Amino acid sequence: MKAMMLWEPERLELVDLPDEAPGPGEVLLRVDACSVCGSDLEGYHGIHPKVTWPRVMGHECACTVAALGPGVTGIAVGDRLAGTGAKACGECGPCRGGDRSRCERPGGPGFTAHGAYAQWMTVLPRDLTPIPECISDEEAAVAQPICIANHAVATRAAVRAGETVLVQGCGPIGLAAMILSRRRGARVVSTDIVDYRCRRARDLGADLALNAHADDVLGAVKDLTGGRGADKVIECVGGDQDETLAQAVRAVRPGGLIAVVGSFANDRATVPIIDLKFNEKRILGSQSMPEGYEPVFALIRSGEVPARALITHRLPLAETRRALRLMDEKAEEVMKVVIFPNSGKGVGA
Repeated sequence: MKAMMLWEPERLELVDLPDEAPGPGEVLLRVDACSVCGSDLEGYHGIHPKVTWPRVMGHECACTVAALGPGVTGIAVGDRLAGTGAKACGECGPCRGGDRSRCERPGGPGFTAHGAYAQWMTVLPRDLTPIPECISDEEAAVAQPICIANHAVATRAAVRAGETVLVQGCGPIGLAAMILSRRRGARVVSTDIVDYRCRRARDLGADLALNAHADDVLGAVKDLTGGRGADKVIECVGGDQDETLAQAVRAVRPGGLIAVVGSFANDRATVPIIDLKFNEKRILGSQSMPEGYEPVFALIRSGEVPARALITHRLPLAETRRALRLMDEKAEEVMKVVIFPNSGKGVGA
């Protein structure tokens, strides 16, 4: 099978890997679509803490079950599924004994095990969700980052009607957080440092979208809230920067809440600690998507969340390097890139 192998930072090559037959407790998935995540870009540059090498990255995917290993129940060949499952390590006691379904050290496809920048994946069928017929492969692939945003908005920040929310970052997760917050009745200020991303936020419904390096974000938030500050801040930037959390603390009202969604390259951040302490402001983390795919699939199906509006480029597997370069350079007004490993339909923008 064809796959894109990251041998070491910034060395990505199209390779042929041996086809795998699913063993006991495993399933063989055909990868129909895989969207490119910001964590993949960090992995490409060698700064993501969970990506190991050599590695086939990719974890935001829609797949079809191609074959079942012995003992697999509850799914059938031909089922369309979202998610990557888990990868048996092959070395622990249960794996050596032929029972991979009880693997003690399962890997995470795309991070510590080979993922979806490939035509096929052999995985343990864990946390795989059926894709409704009315949802396309590309919509199912981009549903994963929307699910990340949904956890932040609905559960961690618990955004409510009438609140003012500052969403930092107008990438796909930030845009999804803005859309979901607006859907819950909040007024939303979106920020980014790239002008076209701010325009995309406005087009998708942000009440205000500002360039954090060119506009007075704190002044705008204060003006909008009568000097009080935002009720909630949702940080969706992360990466190798140390600006957003300081701005978030200053922008949120006394007693307000900051939910951190972005994954940071360095394990530290600067915050105005006096402001945080004396005004009893709260910072909490938001990780993964414990609510699963179903709530987001329902929103996509109803049209309340326009998943396709996040997609700007559709490319074949061989152009994965181009996908990462587009994201790196913020070229061609890129937002979300979807890779199609088994189809010729991924052509151009």
